[in-house]
Amino acid sequence: MIRRLLARLGTATDPNALTTSEGWEHYARGHRGSAPLGDEWNVPAELGVDVAPDEVVPHVDRIVIAPFLGTCNTIVEIGPGGGRFTRVLLARCRRLVAVDTSPTMLDLLRARFAGDERLACVALDGTGLGPVGDASADAVVAFDVFVHLPAWDVFSYLREIRRVLRPGGKAIVHHGNVFSALGWANFLDEIPYTVNRHKPYGAFAVMTPELMRGFVERAGLEVVACRTDVVRRDAITFARKAG
Repeated sequence: MIRRLLARLGTATDPNALTTSEGWEHYARGHRGSAPLGDEWNVPAELGVDVAPDEVVPHVDRIVIAPFLGTCNTIVEIGPGGGRFTRVLLARCRRLVAVDTSPTMLDLLRARFAGDERLACVALDGTGLGPVGDASADAVVAFDVFVHLPAWDVFSYLREIRRVLRPGGKAIVHHGNVFSALGWANFLDEIPYTVNRHKPYGAFAVMTPELMRGFVERAGLEVVACRTDVVRRDAITFARKAG
């Protein structure tokens, strides 16, 4: 993954000098081609899924999102990018609040779903879900976001998730699993780009299901389950806010 990000950045930009927000804004601005931004990450061999690239998102929806969330009034999607999962989440709610730190990502999202009144795009400053109201969401979904965030950011967002969820609300958090076979291979591959440097914005953060459980619980949420068999490189933690 890091190699692809570096190729996209070009030699004029140092990925270690960018904040996470700056890095993904730079990535979005470099988007070219007819395929929606984000579809380039549907690489089954990297993710550890046994489906075709165009079936990755439907696969996750069918096995993870649909059974846990069903349908509800309001979903907050953290880090929607170009709308890779937005399209399936829109079918599961009356209102989808898509929040991102990249203005260009949000512009691409608005263009992709132009005219869909269910979608609200909200810009973040990288420190939390500030513009989203307290107890305003039935569910929060973050996919392919927390895999890149340092532990402090992860915990900060988890506390924010608790704040914006209504009592009984649910959260689906996709995150890294450094000790899976693919996760460990990715960890070793990124050593040359990270040792004695600031973390490149696209590098994977060190996370395990056990560590995520501790973070979720200390953020005031309950862990319902954790699956490591859907996207075998990573893990997906299911959480809820007590009713």
